[in-house]
Amino acid sequence: MSDARKTHHPSHDGMPMTCRELFERLSDYVDGELSQELCEEIRKHMDGCDPCVNFAKTLKTTADLCRRLPSEPIPPEVAADLRSFLARHLPKPI
Repeated sequence: MSDARKTHHPSHDGMPMTCRELFERLSDYVDGELSQELCEEIRKHMDGCDPCVNFAKTLKTTADLCRRLPSEPIPPEVAADLRSFLARHLPKPI
């Protein structure tokens, strides 16, 4: 876990967190990279939102499974295909 935890920047004075806001922060939450204040907001939201609880569990399980996979280099032909795809589909830098 990094020392520089992401902090909460209130977007709407005391209003409860929406499902969309939770979704945008959930990866950082699962990785333990958010402030305690923001983690508490997420826990409060999930206390009353079963779909978000289920999504969080699925994300955590997926992250745990990915961490267990062996790290292997991408085959050169796959890397070349990926670079080509990204070059065609990502916006060009200005």
